[in-house]
Amino acid sequence: MSRVARFHADRTNQKLYFARLACQSAEQTEHMQHAQAQREAAVFHLHGALLAFLQELSRYYRLNETQPTFKSIEEAMAVKGQVSPEIVVLKQLAQDGFIAELKRAYRLAQYAPEPSAPEPENETSSNLIIKVTQSPQAWLPDTHILREWHKELTELIEGFRNEMVEF
Repeated sequence: MSRVARFHADRTNQKLYFARLACQSAEQTEHMQHAQAQREAAVFHLHGALLAFLQELSRYYRLNETQPTFKSIEEAMAVKGQVSPEIVVLKQLAQDGFIAELKRAYRLAQYAPEPSAPEPENETSSNLIIKVTQSPQAWLPDTHILREWHKELTELIEGFRNEMVEF
């Protein structure tokens, strides 16, 4: 049985594939809302790939976690007197790396960004003109960034998998 099949990596791979398809679709459409939908889908799938990989790690370390988190894996490994090197790296990237940026984009995709209060233009004589132009997608990463996150996450996961030995 292959390493990928043994630790149920197929879901992680599937989420990475879906993220790549969403990026391609966003790049190929000229309809702004369709592109936004596909970029958001890419964010969701990349975040899902991260969660699927945590589940993969949980199975690899035989932790029996159904919805593992960085913290739950770290705590379960500590009970065994062990440390997961994958979690150490992932936690660091979640604090100040591309995973932190991905998690921020995921949070912002869940809820509408807080709108800024419209303010009158100072240069108008009547002060009746209110500037309300704010890009509703300003928080959403462009496809170039999404592709970069996809590449980094894929390489990171593949690197971890290559280092995994029988536990």
